[in-house]
Amino acid sequence: MRESLVVIWLLCSTAISCLAARQPSARADSLQRLLATTPPDTTRVHLLMLLAWDRTDDDPLAAVRYGRQSLRLARQLGFKTGECRALLMLGWAFLRSGNYPTAVQTQLQARHLAEAIPYAGGIIHADNALGYAFAEQGRYSSALRYYFRAIALARQRHDNVLLTPILGNVGQAYLEQGRLDSAWHYTWEGYRYDLRYHDQHSEIGDLSLLGDIAARRGQQLEARRYYLRSIARSAGMPVSYALCRSYLGLARLAQVQRPYQMLAYARQALQASEQGRYAKGVFEASGYLAQMMAARGDSAQAYRFLVMAADTRDSLFSHSRQVQIQALDFSEYLRQQALAEQSSQASAARRQYWIRVALLLLAGSIGGVYLLLNRRRLQQQVAFAQERQQLERLRAEEVLAAEERERRRIGADLHDGLGQLLSVVKLNLGALRNELEPSLRKSQQQQFGAALDIVDESVREVRGISHNLAPYVLIKRGLAEAVRSFLDKIGCASRFHIDFKALYLEERLDPAVEVVVFRIVQELVQNILKHAQATTLSVQLLRQPQRLTVLVEDNGVGFCPTKLANQPNIGIGLRNIESRVAYLSGAVYIDSRPGRGTSITVEIPLGQAGADKPVRTG
Repeated sequence: MRESLVVIWLLCSTAISCLAARQPSARADSLQRLLATTPPDTTRVHLLMLLAWDRTDDDPLAAVRYGRQSLRLARQLGFKTGECRALLMLGWAFLRSGNYPTAVQTQLQARHLAEAIPYAGGIIHADNALGYAFAEQGRYSSALRYYFRAIALARQRHDNVLLTPILGNVGQAYLEQGRLDSAWHYTWEGYRYDLRYHDQHSEIGDLSLLGDIAARRGQQLEARRYYLRSIARSAGMPVSYALCRSYLGLARLAQVQRPYQMLAYARQALQASEQGRYAKGVFEASGYLAQMMAARGDSAQAYRFLVMAADTRDSLFSHSRQVQIQALDFSEYLRQQALAEQSSQASAARRQYWIRVALLLLAGSIGGVYLLLNRRRLQQQVAFAQERQQLERLRAEEVLAAEERERRRIGADLHDGLGQLLSVVKLNLGALRNELEPSLRKSQQQQFGAALDIVDESVREVRGISHNLAPYVLIKRGLAEAVRSFLDKIGCASRFHIDFKALYLEERLDPAVEVVVFRIVQELVQNILKHAQATTLSVQLLRQPQRLTVLVEDNGVGFCPTKLANQPNIGIGLRNIESRVAYLSGAVYIDSRPGRGTSITVEIPLGQAGADKPVRTG
């Protein structure tokens, strides 16, 4: 008995709320009073949009009227965000009236505008509305595609308020496809968001949808609880689509358990749909009532409900025709607006074109004058740069020539001066030893022998230094033999295992190239002897048609080239090598790491300007 009283109370309260929905709400009255005193500015745009939203469910025709006024004023003010929101509102009004083509057209235009502004909230609203429009037409795959695009953007922007109603729409689409688990997951998540962010409008719809899912699963008591909760929360709110769904759900449940309540629930569904002008609900509820009466064998009642449905349908169709007329007019308005924008864009494009042409002509003229005025200056700069390069090359040539002259002078002085003196000392000591030998003790003879050995070693040392400073083998026999002779002397005097290869060097190179390359090899080998702590040394000379390659490798301790380059007082030998290679327009490549030896490659181009000029030796 108590449950029946609760049901009766719900039916009465809903009937009262539906009757109240016939007239504008108190909020709408307040908004209209504010509108009467508001000047044509952005505030008036917002008031018109609020009025349109307030009448979307109960009077879509009024919503269209207010939405069009808001759109027109926003465009006059150049208020792009307001224009986008007005288009979104108009799309929802056409959607509620069942005019899906115009709704889709309007929402697409709103979305394009939102992308151009940009206005992320408008994009989310438009995608949600487009998904809803496709879902109302039974195109659930397309609907889900728009829904999920809206969800992704809302989550990316952490906009949970906009996300709240979309989740329930996804649940509805999955329910219509028979995917109950997915429908329950998204609808329940949307319901929790409704409660957290106090979205009562979305909460009512999600409760009704949860009831449908529970009923489809066979959970009748849980479905009834969700339906009754949805109806209770909808008191005083224009949510005819949720009321119709809840009442029809209760009627289907009562058909099995409470047949005496079934008819009342179905009538309430029809009444809620009629008052809210929810066309889809009217046909569903009236059809359900006619089937009920026919199943009970009450032809008179079935006929009466069919007539009632037909009258309601005619009334709704009359109202729908008015909305259709508004939609046609609005579509024409959109078309004219688009044509005007296209014409404006075309005119702007033409202006831009001629401005660009004028700017190009002006720039061409200025550029021509500039080129004429600066041609001579540029030619002078090029000539100066060439002259500076030539002077730098001549300076390098003079430095290398002076260095080579000094080396040869010192070598000749050592050979002709100190070497000759040491030879005379050796002869005198030998003669003195021969004269005094009969009277010398054995220890004195040993001292004479040691002195003569030291003089011999000195003569050999002076001869070696002289030959290094003035490599006569290089002058007489060429680069390969000079390097081989140099390495043979090192191999005889040290523990090194030396491997030397010279390929395709049978013909002599330019004397300047041979001298500089020999000095480079000398410097590299001396660096290895001083620092590498190596036991194996490899030197390779490879001549190719366009370049000479020098490869020097060791198995020593290695080093870090980067750290060495950053220390100005270290690596002088390498810098000398780089300066000599630069003179020959060549390149140096160093491959070394601590603990793994060093490989240095020098590439010298043959036939370049620097290499074509011999080093002058005086």
